[in-house]
Amino acid sequence: MTDPVIRDFRIEPYSLALSQVWRSARGRIRRREGEILRLEDESGGIGVGECAPLTAAGTEDPDAARICLRERATTLLGQGVEAGLAEKRSGDDESTFRQTHPAAQCAIETALLDLKASRAGVPLRRLLASDAADEFAVNASLGALDASIRERALAAFSAGFQVLKIKLGTGDTATEQALLLELAAGLPASCRLRLDANGAWDEEHARAWLAVLRGLPVECLEEPLREAAPERLRALQSACEFPLAADESLQSLLVWSGPDRLPVRRAVLKPTVLGGAQRTVQLAKKLMQHGIECVVTTAVEAAPGRWLVAQCAAALGNELAHGLDTGSWLDSDLGPGPSMLAGRCRLPQSPGLGFQPGESPHQ
Repeated sequence: MTDPVIRDFRIEPYSLALSQVWRSARGRIRRREGEILRLEDESGGIGVGECAPLTAAGTEDPDAARICLRERATTLLGQGVEAGLAEKRSGDDESTFRQTHPAAQCAIETALLDLKASRAGVPLRRLLASDAADEFAVNASLGALDASIRERALAAFSAGFQVLKIKLGTGDTATEQALLLELAAGLPASCRLRLDANGAWDEEHARAWLAVLRGLPVECLEEPLREAAPERLRALQSACEFPLAADESLQSLLVWSGPDRLPVRRAVLKPTVLGGAQRTVQLAKKLMQHGIECVVTTAVEAAPGRWLVAQCAAALGNELAHGLDTGSWLDSDLGPGPSMLAGRCRLPQSPGLGFQPGESPHQ
């Protein structure tokens, strides 16, 4: 099969309001903005990728992403799809999994992989892992602790979600702890809490929280420390029975510790932050070889970005709940996102990324 040549591209900016404010210890998001890249090959095939920079999550800033996306797309004209993918890989720093413009590079790679998978007649996840799953568990994204958290949690559980993700560190500590204890006391026995502090605490506060969490149905605690020094995280991990997870601090920890000495038991991987699906799956495989649990999550992207996260999660093929339930936070979308039912995402067998533009039913 010949390598089809890229003959044209189009970049379309988007700006989507959130139905409610996305709050975390790292700030608030009221709109999600980015750009959609559409690559066209000589046979008329279209590949789609989303560039969704979010500086608070660890990407480049939007202006840098915008410039890089246009420059990189221009260099693809007249190149083959395989050549474009090979050129991208040659610029990767595989020792640290860092990239200068990860959000822009993620969009470029996604569009190229979408073209390649569509031409091969396979779902994109099959390019990432030949034994990729067709479905996987997802967690519910409930946002920050507030007076209505119990109502949202029970609604999510009734919808089939077993793992409920909640943001900590956005309000008064005593109030948050009281709300969490009250919530935990009223949850069904099979329900688990995935908590995310987003680096809100110093070590003293983190240890105080661990004391409060002892005995609660905690599935994981993400980013407990403001300064994620490996030795402090390792000490905290040894003091609790559930996994601590690195998300925003992951790349710094990889520089300090390497994949074989990560000081926590779980890694949270975002393709937008890591620079694409291939790097995400490659890093996950390295970490899992060393006993580190891995989940893939969105960075509150529009539908194309969530489709990519879903394809990556399926490629991992593990039993952990992945973070895909953020589409409902958008007031509108660019098209339908991956389908979720009873706390699981089931992916179609259609070739490519899976994204089809059009009106979103708010998955």
